Amino acid sequence: MSVINQMLKDLEQRTPEQGHAPNAVMASNKPSTVKIVAISLVVLLSLNALGFYIWDLQTRLSSSELKAQENKEQVIVRQAAAKQPDLAQHLVQPLAQPLVRQAAAKQPDVVQALAQPLVRQAMIEQPNVEQVAARQPATKQPIIKQPTVQPAIQPAVQSVKAEKTVTTSKMTVSRRQLTTKELVTQKLVNAEKAINSNQITKAETLFEDVLIIEPSNKQARKKLAALWFGRKAYQQAVNLLSQGIALDKRDSELRMLKAQIQLQQGQHKGAYHTLKALPDLKQQDYQVMLANVAQQVNAYESAIKAYQTLIKMHSYSGKWHLGLAIVYDKNSQFRLAEKEYALALSKSDLSTASAEFAAQRMQALGE
Repeated sequence: MSVINQMLKDLEQRTPEQGHAPNAVMASNKPSTVKIVAISLVVLLSLNALGFYIWDLQTRLSSSELKAQENKEQVIVRQAAAKQPDLAQHLVQPLAQPLVRQAAAKQPDVVQALAQPLVRQAMIEQPNVEQVAARQPATKQPIIKQPTVQPAIQPAVQSVKAEKTVTTSKMTVSRRQLTTKELVTQKLVNAEKAINSNQITKAETLFEDVLIIEPSNKQARKKLAALWFGRKAYQQAVNLLSQGIALDKRDSELRMLKAQIQLQQGQHKGAYHTLKALPDLKQQDYQVMLANVAQQVNAYESAIKAYQTLIKMHSYSGKWHLGLAIVYDKNSQFRLAEKEYALALSKSDLSTASAEFAAQRMQALGE
């Protein structure tokens, strides 16, 4: 029993000790976490400070190297300029002078515009040229004869640019007014197209425009009169043709057109007066029309003269002798009629009916 009691006492003593142990551990854990966080912050801040220091140091070193390189290049350029002060002038002058002279000969106003872009380009491509030019004495000669500053780099490219500057011309687009002849031709062509497309009103308007521009244009007058005749505007067509005849009294076609319209209206005397103005005209159609119209108005003398003109033009033809014989027969000149009938029969171009008629009339006159 004593042993058991002793063991119980030991357990009672150990239980309170174990209850206080976790509290001690927890108490010891809290200060260690705070320390870790603090140390971490210090380390991060240190690393940031170190990185910023290294970046600043590298920036300073880079800028120092760039400045040193620029200073070195400037020294080299100055040395080269000091050794060869006339390099730009010697290289450019043989190239620039022929171009400038050519520009002065062709376009005197372009020379100054040619020289200025070359100077600006030299200042951009070769900075030390200004120093070289500053050391040389200023010249009083015009820049055309003695260019002092010219680019020494890429002469072939600059030569092409200079030639382009000289030879480039401006293209201007302007409306050219048509001449009277060109305008008339254009309207006549458009009028023919309108007729082909059956646009008669448009064609008439175009022909009228032509006659307003050029009243002596016979082609437009004849075609316009024909269009008016076709739509039975007889009086307008007659007036139009009369105006043309007044401009040219020897125009037989205008007279024949006018006479044809007058005959269509039954104005035989008017047609005769239109045609009789040219009794000696050596034109077969005109004389045939004159002879027929003259017989219709009993103007036998004019008809006789018309047939005589036709016989002179075509003496081998028997139909003109037959026509003259008929006129003599109507005018009671029977002996002359018989003679012409005989001449008509002597020709071989009469038809059978015409020959029979001539023979019958000869027989009747002979009795």
